[in-house]
Amino acid sequence: MFLCGFAESLPCEKQTSIYPVYKDESSMNAENNKQAPVKTSLHSLSLRARFSSFDVIGDVAEEEFWEYDLAAYFRSPWKFYTSSGWGADVRLMSSIGVLYGDSNTALVISLIPLLAFGSQDGKFTLDMGAGGALLSRHKFGTQDYGGYFQFALTAGVSIPLFWQLGAGYRYLHYSDAAIYGPHNTGADFHMLELIYRF
Repeated sequence: MFLCGFAESLPCEKQTSIYPVYKDESSMNAENNKQAPVKTSLHSLSLRARFSSFDVIGDVAEEEFWEYDLAAYFRSPWKFYTSSGWGADVRLMSSIGVLYGDSNTALVISLIPLLAFGSQDGKFTLDMGAGGALLSRHKFGTQDYGGYFQFALTAGVSIPLFWQLGAGYRYLHYSDAAIYGPHNTGADFHMLELIYRF
């Protein structure tokens, strides 16, 4: 066995244990929790399909449109729930899908913040929000959306079915809000949702 600092000229080396080092439970939990924000931020996924284009806001659409998409709903830190389990929170809805009209198809991407009211487990929800959408084309036959960017307004309601599945209705409105001119027409969509909650 060598003594540290022998002759005051030999440097002390760090001692290395020959025994395995086991992490305590708290440190292991801390490492596991590093993935928690990503895992818990996703609230639900939904497949959506338009079943009606009855006009609600703005002028009557010149063409009939169909939209099919996949939407992801994300939780946020901003929420308020009472001890009864009911309250409100802020969510983010993102979607990607296709818009079809007059034999033309466009890719649609949207991002819409939502204010949601309902149960804390997310099974019963009433939400509304406003955001934006990008279209890969804006002319469909006789109808012109005006430009590739559109403002998006939405409102929806969802209920549980069984297990982690739910069903919902969503109203969605696209409009350029006259930023491309006063003569462009938007569109309204009434959509059914099949929802999987995490």
